[in-house]
Amino acid sequence: MAIICATNLSAEATHAATVAATLAGRLGEPLLLLGVDDEAPGAPASDTPSSVEAGLAAEATRLRALAGTVEPRMQRGASVETLLGDEECRSARLVVVAAEGWRTSAWRKTSLAERLARHGCAPVLVVRRDTALLDWARGRRRLNVMVGVDPRSSTSDAALTFLRELRRMGGCDVLATYVCSPAEERQRLGIHTPVHVELLGPQQRDIESLDPVVERVLQREVRERMGDLEGEGRVEVVLEPGFGRPADHLLHVAHAQGVDLTVVGMHLRGGVLRLWHGSVSEGVLRHAERSVACVPPTLREPRRLPPPRSALVPVDFTVASGQAIAQACTLVGPGGRVHLLHVHRLRGRERGPRDFHGVLPEPAGERDAVLARLWDQIPRDAVALSVHWSVEGVSGEDVALAICQATEREGVDLVCVGTSERREVVPDALEGAVAHELVVRCRRPVMVVPTV
Repeated sequence: MAIICATNLSAEATHAATVAATLAGRLGEPLLLLGVDDEAPGAPASDTPSSVEAGLAAEATRLRALAGTVEPRMQRGASVETLLGDEECRSARLVVVAAEGWRTSAWRKTSLAERLARHGCAPVLVVRRDTALLDWARGRRRLNVMVGVDPRSSTSDAALTFLRELRRMGGCDVLATYVCSPAEERQRLGIHTPVHVELLGPQQRDIESLDPVVERVLQREVRERMGDLEGEGRVEVVLEPGFGRPADHLLHVAHAQGVDLTVVGMHLRGGVLRLWHGSVSEGVLRHAERSVACVPPTLREPRRLPPPRSALVPVDFTVASGQAIAQACTLVGPGGRVHLLHVHRLRGRERGPRDFHGVLPEPAGERDAVLARLWDQIPRDAVALSVHWSVEGVSGEDVALAICQATEREGVDLVCVGTSERREVVPDALEGAVAHELVVRCRRPVMVVPTV
């Protein structure tokens, strides 16, 4: 593998090349120095060496003192397709390019850095002219890194893989930042929210504030997504409530926190999809004050799911749900956690006009009795006594949705739902369609436990 650096010998490109060579020397990797003659994009190559070619040779000589092995190569024009071959790019450990200092024709609207990032075959480090990256690469300081993390997006995995490699190279203080919509998160988690603003508490009236329950769940989800980050430096989760373009909010956090490097994952959308969905990575890359790393999804490490240590069981007080409870208890084992959930299906007059979002608590007249019945469902054997139990009762029209929302709130590893061919006359008994809906709609693994 090699580190690739594109340069046109401008002051900005020279600084980026110094960073690339220092990283190559620290990692023991060769440096491929691509000289880009962007004065006349697409012009045919000249038979006589240009001043850029002569300057490239001198630049390679300078960088050998930092990187050891430096291979200079001249490239006329700034076309990404001709600049890097697919195989060469895929085998690159890192592509380094200056953010500024590139000359482009009037018809080209994107910089070389943006086009390299869109190419998406290797991580692209876009360097701006500050000393933070260079000082860090020389081992003189820790790097203040912000990584964009979305607990429900696969692009976060690629960005976190790159971050782990950075921390193996040197100390990094990490700000794991998630841009979230308070209203959407409350809806996802099924947290009861009256439609009428006057019924909300003072904190909930603020459209940009996070409910404490939502904040606890999001903190947990971001940390679970990050996993263990080895290396030197602190790790902090930043929840940034926001609406509109996520890139703008990430840039706000980066500016407020004095971030040295912003790491973002990419979707690699193209054409109409890019215009329709926009691009968080492109927005950050284009407007960031400091350096940016754009990481393609190909760098993502496969996620290894550990054995389940927590489970949610929908309980309708039938034999089927009792067997699902026993199965969940066996799966999580000693020290695990099982959450029992009863969903009271709203019917007839109970529904009324829809004046709230999310689920309601269990009806007041039945709440204590339902919770007591849930506690009575817990087995009394030795394994069950070593498991942590919790119970909850909610009311809603869509039973499957209420169960899915509870799995998000509780952050369980698994859902165990019991089914039976026998029709039991029990209020709120789960129909077979609920198990099917859970398999289709739930983001957590679902185990269907048939009654024998």
